[in-house]
Amino acid sequence: METEQSTLHSTSGRKLDHINLCRDVNVESKSRSNGFDQWRFDPTALPELDSSTINTQTQLLNRTFSSPMHITGMTGGVEKASIINQRLAAAAQKYNIPMGIGSQRIAIKDPSTATSFQVKQQYPDIFLIGNLGIYQLCEKDGVSQALKAITSIQADALAIHINVLQEQIQPEGDKNLNKPFQQLENLCQQSPVPIIVKEVGCGIDPKTAAKIWNTGVSCIDLGGVGGTSWGYIEGLRSSKTIHKRLGETFRDWGIPTAEALTRNIKIFPDNQYTATGGIRSGIEVAKCVALGAKTAGIGLPLFKAALIGETELFDEIEAFIAELKITMLLTNSQKLSDLKQHLRYIGTKKA
Repeated sequence: METEQSTLHSTSGRKLDHINLCRDVNVESKSRSNGFDQWRFDPTALPELDSSTINTQTQLLNRTFSSPMHITGMTGGVEKASIINQRLAAAAQKYNIPMGIGSQRIAIKDPSTATSFQVKQQYPDIFLIGNLGIYQLCEKDGVSQALKAITSIQADALAIHINVLQEQIQPEGDKNLNKPFQQLENLCQQSPVPIIVKEVGCGIDPKTAAKIWNTGVSCIDLGGVGGTSWGYIEGLRSSKTIHKRLGETFRDWGIPTAEALTRNIKIFPDNQYTATGGIRSGIEVAKCVALGAKTAGIGLPLFKAALIGETELFDEIEAFIAELKITMLLTNSQKLSDLKQHLRYIGTKKA
């Protein structure tokens, strides 16, 4: 039987594997399609706007942010992750955008690793989103673990991530869920902060979303196909042929981000969604907003920039913001809500 100490060792090793693979290997979906290529903005050839008047502010979970972007939860629990999270927190405070952190499971099991998640001491003004897996929430003491995740980092919200595919391929992954919707409802009833449910790259279908909304969550991050494929990463990590095959087979499994967003917004138009999964430009951020998302989550590009340095991270975020503002200017959109009327569905491109 695996001891608690060996479990912690394997968890920290896994987190280092994730950092190194995301840095060195193409870990994105094979198709690289998040679905936004099926949508196009109608350009305004001669806009009647002064670019200085463009307003990119958005509201999410009763807080106003300067841009409709958020830093997705990526890492934590090891020394290298601490540096990355400090840089991401500096960016979140500088640009007034929400920031998520990686799964806090390791910090709950081993409090000595908690410092890699604790960024509010230095950056107290950020909107910080904690992170715990649905499998951990479904453990016997899952709700208390989630509440501890909130208090240990002074989180302003908590994301419960869904990663069923990743766990099935991960050699040391969890395999069984016990009453997930009931546990989500229990957490929502006891949590002092808003609860977000987020997928990590397979998308959330409307039927599942309806059950999630019924638990009382405040926001869903749809986390669609098109960006980082965590199932594929787990296949790369393993030395066993079966895991590598499974990772490759399911590399593109799920619903592309744009499709997940449009399908869910159609049924639940008044609920708060964020859209994550392969967002690689400010134009795609604008498309997310035009289709109904409050923010677009950006992960891998900011992760890679943060690995290099703070300056490179700031430059990457400023590029996203500049692309968003130019898109708004070129569609004569003074505010984010104006973008919707300029977006057109063009369908799948044919060769």
